[in-house]
Amino acid sequence: MKAVKLPEAGHLRLDLEIAFWRYGWRLPVALLALALGVLIWLFWVPVQVTSANRADAQLQQARLETGRKSATGTEPVPPLQAFRETLLPQAETSLQLRMIFQWAANAGLTVSQVDMRRQVDAANAYSQLQIVLPVRGDYLKIKQFCSNLLQGLPALSIDQLVLKRDQPGTGQVEAQISLSVWQEAAGGNKP
Repeated sequence: MKAVKLPEAGHLRLDLEIAFWRYGWRLPVALLALALGVLIWLFWVPVQVTSANRADAQLQQARLETGRKSATGTEPVPPLQAFRETLLPQAETSLQLRMIFQWAANAGLTVSQVDMRRQVDAANAYSQLQIVLPVRGDYLKIKQFCSNLLQGLPALSIDQLVLKRDQPGTGQVEAQISLSVWQEAAGGNKP
């Protein structure tokens, strides 16, 4: 009788079973980690390197354009200076409040009792007039009113907006809008 030779696939399977018996679950995990590492190195790393090179080229291009702008004299305004330029004069507080109330009336909102207080920063460079404005009206009118506020007064911020509806069937909404009007300090100091 002739000896039967196992095919190569049979040898491989036998070798793998012996290795699994000797090393347990660590061998398949190690082989999987090795295969995953090779796949990452071959496919993911080149994509990331290309992306980083592209971002670096865009950064260099932006730096060159900024250098050209500063050479031509049109430098961008620093954020702190832009903030100081948008501050409203504190002497015109009553005019600013009338504008806010007029926009509320134009939107068809009813305004309840208003609460106001002023805070001044430590350096006396600006002040913050905080206004709590309870209004009642249709949701879309409140949305339009808030939009008009932000477009009409660039030195105004909406800090909080709380909406409440008493009855689900009605279109009337009660809103409490917390606003901040950013103004120059009392003496008009602009450091």
